[in-house]
Amino acid sequence: MKRLEAIAQILSRHEGAAVVLCNGLNSRETAFKLGADNHLYLLHAMGEALAVGVGLRMARPDLEVVVIDGDANALMGASAHAFLPVEGLHYYVLDNGCSETTGGQALPGLPEIAFGRVVKVDPGKIESPNPPPPKAILATFKEWVRRRESTNKKGV
Repeated sequence: MKRLEAIAQILSRHEGAAVVLCNGLNSRETAFKLGADNHLYLLHAMGEALAVGVGLRMARPDLEVVVIDGDANALMGASAHAFLPVEGLHYYVLDNGCSETTGGQALPGLPEIAFGRVVKVDPGKIESPNPPPPKAILATFKEWVRRRESTNKKGV
Protein backbone atom coordinates (compact mmCIF):
# COMPACT_ATOMS: atom_id res chain seq x y z
CA MET A 1 0.00 0.00 0.00
CA LYS A 2 1.24 3.49 -0.75
CA ARG A 3 1.85 5.91 2.12
CA LEU A 4 -0.84 8.39 1.07
CA GLU A 5 -3.42 5.59 0.70
CA ALA A 6 -2.63 4.39 4.23
CA ILE A 7 -2.92 7.91 5.61
CA ALA A 8 -6.24 8.46 3.80
CA GLN A 9 -7.60 5.23 5.33
CA ILE A 10 -6.46 6.26 8.81
CA LEU A 11 -8.02 9.72 8.43
CA SER A 12 -11.32 8.22 7.25
CA ARG A 13 -11.49 6.12 10.45
CA HIS A 14 -11.07 9.18 12.66
CA GLU A 15 -13.05 12.03 11.11
CA GLY A 16 -13.19 15.00 13.42
CA ALA A 17 -10.10 13.99 15.39
CA ALA A 18 -7.05 16.17 15.96
CA VAL A 19 -4.30 14.65 13.80
CA VAL A 20 -0.59 15.03 14.57
CA LEU A 21 1.69 14.07 11.67
CA CYS A 22 5.40 13.45 12.08
CA ASN A 23 7.85 15.52 10.10
CA GLY A 24 9.03 14.57 6.65
CA LEU A 25 7.11 12.98 3.83
CA ASN A 26 4.10 12.10 5.99
CA SER A 27 3.51 15.82 6.65
CA ARG A 28 4.52 17.02 3.19
CA GLU A 29 2.39 14.62 1.21
CA THR A 30 -0.60 14.87 3.54
CA ALA A 31 -0.54 18.68 3.53
CA PHE A 32 -0.31 18.67 -0.27
CA LYS A 33 -2.95 16.04 -1.05
CA LEU A 34 -5.15 15.62 2.06
CA GLY A 35 -4.65 18.85 4.00
CA ALA A 36 -7.21 19.86 6.62
CA ASP A 37 -7.49 22.35 9.46
CA ASN A 38 -7.41 19.59 12.10
CA HIS A 39 -3.91 18.47 11.02
CA LEU A 40 -0.88 19.56 13.01
CA TYR A 41 2.15 19.05 10.75
CA LEU A 42 5.40 18.77 12.67
CA LEU A 43 8.33 20.35 10.89
CA HIS A 44 11.92 19.88 12.07
CA ALA A 45 10.70 17.77 15.00
CA MET A 46 11.80 14.24 14.12
CA GLY A 47 10.70 11.73 16.73
CA GLU A 48 8.34 14.10 18.56
CA ALA A 49 4.90 13.27 17.08
CA LEU A 50 3.87 10.85 19.82
CA ALA A 51 5.05 13.19 22.59
CA VAL A 52 3.07 16.05 21.03
CA GLY A 53 0.01 13.81 20.65
CA VAL A 54 0.18 12.67 24.28
CA GLY A 55 0.58 16.27 25.44
CA LEU A 56 -2.35 17.40 23.30
CA ARG A 57 -4.55 14.62 24.65
CA MET A 58 -3.56 15.46 28.25
CA ALA A 59 -4.24 19.17 27.71
CA ARG A 60 -7.47 18.58 25.81
CA PRO A 61 -9.09 15.32 26.97
CA ASP A 62 -12.22 16.27 25.02
CA LEU A 63 -10.36 15.76 21.72
CA GLU A 64 -9.80 12.43 20.03
CA VAL A 65 -6.13 12.50 18.96
CA VAL A 66 -4.55 10.55 16.12
CA VAL A 67 -0.77 10.40 15.72
CA ILE A 68 0.67 9.26 12.39
CA ASP A 69 4.37 8.50 12.66
CA GLY A 70 6.95 7.06 10.31
CA ASP A 71 9.15 4.15 11.34
CA ALA A 72 12.30 6.31 11.56
CA ASN A 73 10.42 8.93 13.59
CA ALA A 74 9.03 6.21 15.88
CA LEU A 75 12.50 4.87 16.52
CA MET A 76 13.90 8.31 17.23
CA GLY A 77 11.08 9.13 19.65
CA ALA A 78 10.93 5.70 21.29
CA SER A 79 11.04 7.17 24.81
CA ALA A 80 7.50 8.53 24.35
CA HIS A 81 6.19 4.99 23.91
CA ALA A 82 6.36 4.63 27.69
CA PHE A 83 3.14 6.70 27.78
CA LEU A 84 1.16 4.14 25.76
CA PRO A 85 -1.63 3.28 25.87
CA VAL A 86 -3.46 6.58 26.24
CA GLU A 87 -7.25 6.53 26.17
CA GLY A 88 -8.56 8.59 23.25
CA LEU A 89 -5.20 8.56 21.44
CA HIS A 90 -4.69 6.39 18.37
CA TYR A 91 -1.09 5.80 17.34
CA TYR A 92 -0.13 4.60 13.85
CA VAL A 93 3.37 3.88 12.57
CA LEU A 94 3.89 3.72 8.81
CA ASP A 95 6.68 1.21 8.25
CA ASN A 96 8.47 1.27 4.92
CA GLY A 97 11.75 -0.05 6.32
CA CYS A 98 13.73 3.10 5.62
CA SER A 99 14.20 6.74 6.51
CA GLU A 100 12.96 7.97 3.18
CA THR A 101 12.90 11.67 4.03
CA THR A 102 16.64 11.71 4.75
CA GLY A 103 17.72 9.69 1.74
CA GLY A 104 16.27 6.21 2.08
CA GLN A 105 18.68 4.74 4.64
CA ALA A 106 17.60 1.24 5.66
CA LEU A 107 16.28 0.81 9.19
CA PRO A 108 16.94 -2.20 11.40
CA GLY A 109 13.18 -2.69 11.91
CA LEU A 110 10.81 -1.81 14.70
CA PRO A 111 11.44 -3.51 18.05
CA GLU A 112 8.83 -5.79 19.54
CA ILE A 113 7.26 -3.25 21.88
CA ALA A 114 3.89 -1.53 22.01
CA PHE A 115 4.20 0.69 18.95
CA GLY A 116 0.50 1.11 18.31
CA ARG A 117 -0.81 -0.01 14.95
CA VAL A 118 1.97 -0.69 12.46
CA VAL A 119 0.93 -0.24 8.83
CA LYS A 120 3.28 -1.60 6.16
CA VAL A 121 3.70 0.84 3.29
CA ASP A 122 5.73 0.81 0.11
CA PRO A 123 8.72 3.12 -0.25
CA GLY A 124 8.24 5.88 -2.77
CA LYS A 125 7.33 9.50 -2.65
CA ILE A 126 5.22 11.89 -4.60
CA GLU A 127 6.48 15.29 -5.62
CA SER A 128 5.03 17.64 -3.06
CA PRO A 129 5.93 21.08 -1.80
CA ASN A 130 6.73 21.74 1.83
CA PRO A 131 3.74 22.22 4.13
CA PRO A 132 2.76 25.78 5.01
CA PRO A 133 5.11 27.75 7.30
CA PRO A 134 5.03 26.78 11.00
CA LYS A 135 3.15 29.94 12.07
CA ALA A 136 0.42 29.24 9.49
CA ILE A 137 0.14 25.58 10.55
CA LEU A 138 -0.18 26.54 14.20
CA ALA A 139 -2.69 29.35 13.52
CA THR A 140 -4.90 27.07 11.42
CA PHE A 141 -4.79 24.26 14.00
CA LYS A 142 -5.50 26.65 16.91
CA GLU A 143 -8.49 28.06 15.02
CA TRP A 144 -9.81 24.52 14.45
CA VAL A 145 -9.46 23.77 18.19
CA ARG A 146 -11.17 27.08 19.05
CA ARG A 147 -14.11 26.23 16.76
CA ARG A 148 -14.37 22.81 18.44
CA GLU A 149 -14.47 24.49 21.87
CA SER A 150 -17.30 26.83 20.85
CA THR A 151 -19.24 23.95 19.29
CA ASN A 152 -18.82 21.84 22.44
CA LYS A 153 -19.98 24.71 24.67
CA LYS A 154 -23.17 25.05 22.60
CA GLY A 155 -23.90 21.36 23.14
CA VAL A 156 -23.88 20.52 19.46
